[in-house]
Amino acid sequence: MMDLSLQLLQVHGPSCPSYWASSSSSSLSRPRDFIISSSSFLLHRRLKSFGRRSFSRSRGIRLRRSGSSAMPCSSSENLTASRVGCGGGGGIGGGVGAENASVANFKLNESTFLASLMPKKEIRADRFVEDHPEFDGRGVVIAIFDSGFDPSAAGLHVTSDGKPKVLDVIDCTGSGDIDTSTVVKADEDGHIRGASGVPLVVNSSWKNPTGEWRVGCKLVYQLFTDDLTSRVKKERRKNWDEKNQEEIAKALKNLYDFDQKHSKVEDTKLKKTREDLQSKVDFLKKQADKYEDKGPVIDAVVWHDGEVWRVALDTQSLEEDPDCGKLADFSPLTNYRIERKYGVFSRLDACSFVANVYDEGKVLSIVTDSSPHGTHVAGIATAHHPEEHLLNGVAPGAQIISCKIGDSRLGSMETGTGLSRALIAALEHNCDLVNMSYGEPALLPDYGRFVDLVTEAVNKRRLIFVSSAGNSGPALTTVGAPGGTTSSIIGVGAYVSPAMAAGAHSVVEPPSEGLEYTWSSRGPTSDGDLGVCISAPGGAVAPVPTWTLQRRMLMNGTSMASPSACGAIALLLSAMKAEGIPVSPYTVRRALENTSTPVGDLPEDKLTTGQGLMQVDKAYEYLKKFQDCPCVNYQIKVNLSGKTIPPSRGIYLREGTACRQSTEWTVQVDPKFHEGASNLKELVPFEECLELHTTDEGVVRVPDYLLLTHNGRSFNVVVDPTNLGYGVHYFEVYGIDCKAPERVPLFRIPVTIIFPETVQIDLQFISTNVFHLRPH
Repeated sequence: MMDLSLQLLQVHGPSCPSYWASSSSSSLSRPRDFIISSSSFLLHRRLKSFGRRSFSRSRGIRLRRSGSSAMPCSSSENLTASRVGCGGGGGIGGGVGAENASVANFKLNESTFLASLMPKKEIRADRFVEDHPEFDGRGVVIAIFDSGFDPSAAGLHVTSDGKPKVLDVIDCTGSGDIDTSTVVKADEDGHIRGASGVPLVVNSSWKNPTGEWRVGCKLVYQLFTDDLTSRVKKERRKNWDEKNQEEIAKALKNLYDFDQKHSKVEDTKLKKTREDLQSKVDFLKKQADKYEDKGPVIDAVVWHDGEVWRVALDTQSLEEDPDCGKLADFSPLTNYRIERKYGVFSRLDACSFVANVYDEGKVLSIVTDSSPHGTHVAGIATAHHPEEHLLNGVAPGAQIISCKIGDSRLGSMETGTGLSRALIAALEHNCDLVNMSYGEPALLPDYGRFVDLVTEAVNKRRLIFVSSAGNSGPALTTVGAPGGTTSSIIGVGAYVSPAMAAGAHSVVEPPSEGLEYTWSSRGPTSDGDLGVCISAPGGAVAPVPTWTLQRRMLMNGTSMASPSACGAIALLLSAMKAEGIPVSPYTVRRALENTSTPVGDLPEDKLTTGQGLMQVDKAYEYLKKFQDCPCVNYQIKVNLSGKTIPPSRGIYLREGTACRQSTEWTVQVDPKFHEGASNLKELVPFEECLELHTTDEGVVRVPDYLLLTHNGRSFNVVVDPTNLGYGVHYFEVYGIDCKAPERVPLFRIPVTIIFPETVQIDLQFISTNVFHLRPH
């Protein structure tokens, strides 16, 4: 039986300003790690009683600090301590009824329970892989921008077709760097002095043609997470206390034996001897009060064996057995991408690490994770468990590279420099996809240096970038950057199905239909864009690092929804590559949005769910059917007519004065092709006759038609909210291809209206014996 006991972990957020809205690369951010409280876990306005009854059972996990800042978007529960070591539906999209019925009408048994732990049925990924087993992510490489990765984690060793799962593990933060510029020579017995001052012995079998050994050292706690450091300190303190108590017992026995032998101590030498014995007892007892563990120091040695740089560590300071952890016994490593080998510091910590050497041996990077979050995310996207396929990730055939952006020195925050390095690494490895389950609030949407770099990579290199929308809901305009605020990124919201609630979350009375987690961030962005693109399952039991002393863990958050969507996109790319269908971020996004299943009955539900719950098989059919259509991104710029303010990406009215009058807006639609598109074959011939529609002509009016060419066109939109009631109202303007209406909307323009309610104030005097108050 699996132990479904829960672990409560807490999260905090940084107070630093958002760097997404800044050109500075030195500003700080954090992983979008979210904690799900027991009262908000599955709440929904239509299921309030369900939320109240079930959430007292579940708690979120801590993945460092989070809140509204940039953190891994997730929460978690412990599971099995095993071992150490136009809606989204137009055309092909379909409707809610049949889809929700297939998910809601379930009864848990062992197999459906296991399937709920790694949800794939909700997005039809399981059916797609059953129908197309060769399209399970094979040939696709995903870059995981996260808190790091444990190469020893379960299910993350090989792909479904036997290839190495992990191609590279990189620390983009520099938090594990060791200065190895100091060069020493070994004596005739193979002895060198380490950077810590400890004498070391090199293995005589190690090849070193130059005879030069580069040395460096580091406090091992600087490489551990806070949780791991706390556990190691606790174990070391326990062992130290045992030894200290043994010494105290010996000292007391010596004192007792002395007193028994000398009933009267009058001789000066005997008095001094007794004082020494008593002082030793007192010292040993006081020593416990002054105990401080700043951590063991590990020595690192780097050398070139004539072919590659090699690394060995001396970890004796971590071991209780003095014969363990010696430098000469270490199995040398080289850069991970060359041999794909890793090491473990000691049996005490069970922490795996990777070594990479840079700058001609002058810098050694020891790569560890800064939280379990990154390994969990990688597992959702790509884990492969030959012994239990129900626990496989969404794309078990895909390969990954791990780019650590969570800086261990900053509590798993990311920096602009780290993000830029990660993006460079993704491009160098020719990655097809990036998943980034990190984010934070931003002052300005779709703006900032990193956003510019991502947009450039998407447009020039056709990199598909997927990111979590954030966990700051259910308030409006809470989507985080970059996932929920950047046009070139697919932002993903978190969905929970009845099966997930009953199985993974152990809820007694699950909801009758799937819904969005209430903490999943909502749009629109401050400039009117929808914010959330699509939704995917936002919880899973996936692999975690071995140092957690368990194989898998339950986490929830948009951090989990993003790799679920990313893995599903990997399935699509695997199929497209195999069948010769051109891969474009533009067409993939359009296929996802136009084939998703709507979640919720109201138009404003899109502010939470995006176009709906993604459906892999329908997106695949869409891509096949329209593979010959132009790969175009329709860039939207909206301005209030007659105004010169910066353009927005949608219409967002939320002030009382704006809702009490009709307004006219100018919309500019610019078709954007990928860099390198042929002028004569693609740009010049591009011409589309579009029908313009709105979801409510009584409120939003547009022209009937628009002829769109490569240089773009503009049209006017009239918004008249005067007859609306109080509350949130959502509408869309969308364009349909007259020649191929089955393509459904080619673009959508969100129109969000918040009609405020007037509060009546009673201006009466309030009298007392002392003073008068009058409300203002």
